[in-house]
Amino acid sequence: MKKIAIVIIIGLLPVITQAQSFAKYENMKDVDAMVMTSKMFKMLAKVDLSEDNPEAREYLKLIENLDEIKMFTSTTASVRSQMQKDVENYLSSNSLDQLMRVKEDGKNIRFYSKGGKNDNYVNELFMFMEGEKEGEPISVILSITGEIDLSQLSRLTSDLKIPGAEELKNVEKKS
Repeated sequence: MKKIAIVIIIGLLPVITQAQSFAKYENMKDVDAMVMTSKMFKMLAKVDLSEDNPEAREYLKLIENLDEIKMFTSTTASVRSQMQKDVENYLSSNSLDQLMRVKEDGKNIRFYSKGGKNDNYVNELFMFMEGEKEGEPISVILSITGEIDLSQLSRLTSDLKIPGAEELKNVEKKS
């Protein structure tokens, strides 16, 4: 019985430590953090919108199936360096596929995903951006989990004003 417990703990350790590696950014002084949970999405999905608007219905369907959005940004060199290390560790210990890389306008943006129920959906969309925003160095970690419809995702990230969101319009075309 002890051996089974030890095997389970060892198996869960990478998941626990990876979740903690990004959670630490929520309380850091030099990090802007945004975390939206499934409760927020469920609340938004209950907003009374016109049933005649198919675009609004699709948008609600997208957010209703999300579990969490986490975004961490920093312009501090030491934090940006730690973010890069944590992202590399996260990517090496999780089964994420690279969707695309974009390098332009002083930004290096990489998108990764974890497969979903079919080719149009993913269970996780992960983005890491390094570069400049308004002439200042910046790093951004974005993780969106849930049942994510790639065709609707760029609209959501644009509405949330996430750096690199404009590049998501191309993810559907490249995947």
